[in-house]
Amino acid sequence: MRRSADFYAGALGLKRVKKTVCYDDPGSYHVYYGDDVGTPGAVMSTLAWNCVTRGMIGVGEVVQTAFRVGPNSLDLWADRLESLHVPNRPEMSPFGERMLCFADPDGTALSLIETWEARSASTSRSSPAELTLQGLHGVTLDVREEDATIDILQKVFGFRLVSHRNGAMRLVAHDGPGGAITLRMIGKSSRGRLGGGTVRHVAFRSRDSDDRSEMVEKLQAAYGIVVSDPIERTYLNAVGFRAPCGVLFEIATDGPGFAVDEAPDGLGQNLQLPAFLEERRAELQAILPPLN
Repeated sequence: MRRSADFYAGALGLKRVKKTVCYDDPGSYHVYYGDDVGTPGAVMSTLAWNCVTRGMIGVGEVVQTAFRVGPNSLDLWADRLESLHVPNRPEMSPFGERMLCFADPDGTALSLIETWEARSASTSRSSPAELTLQGLHGVTLDVREEDATIDILQKVFGFRLVSHRNGAMRLVAHDGPGGAITLRMIGKSSRGRLGGGTVRHVAFRSRDSDDRSEMVEKLQAAYGIVVSDPIERTYLNAVGFRAPCGVLFEIATDGPGFAVDEAPDGLGQNLQLPAFLEERRAELQAILPPLN
């Protein structure tokens, strides 16, 4: 957990906006990183488990998570990562975007992509503007072929197809952080396996529970998809389902937000527990390793 925290908060300059535990396994941390206030579209989270088998990237998995950076900043980012001994390589996306690809300490594939939209969702408090992340760009999924996932993204989540090149499809919901998703059609290939270094799910935003309910009704009526029971995570409420391509999707509410249990200027500093675990605070603090 320490090396992950050093990487996301240190190397990438993200702010830790919540330090809590995995509600299903409270002996392990669940830590959220993002911009100063945990804006939806700028947040990713990590789970810390001991003795986890390494996952396998493949069909039905997120194969890359991309962050937005400002124009002409990739060379500076490459220098920064090199200075921190983080291996990286320049690439071009299937859509002609300059990218810098690397991995976190657990092997999770990440990239930086230059974007030219107005700056928003800054994720650093102390780095110079050229070395400031501007929220998430999007995720890339490997799928065997075009299927109903594409229809769901457009008709349920409001994405639109903007490019189809080099065996990949780019769908965009908006120009802000977290608004893009890429599907790579790779044909017959092995399924991925969840484990260390892999991404558990992709969360799609809903304004509130009513907005989410409309999406759930569309999934049921048009595709026969039944979602999970609501998952209460204090800072958001979500439902999940397995998309036709095999990736686990969640629909998460924007609120209540990360300031629901601590002051905005103190986000991520102290261990926060849900009410049903509060009576175990002393026990859990003795189990969990220090994370300051």
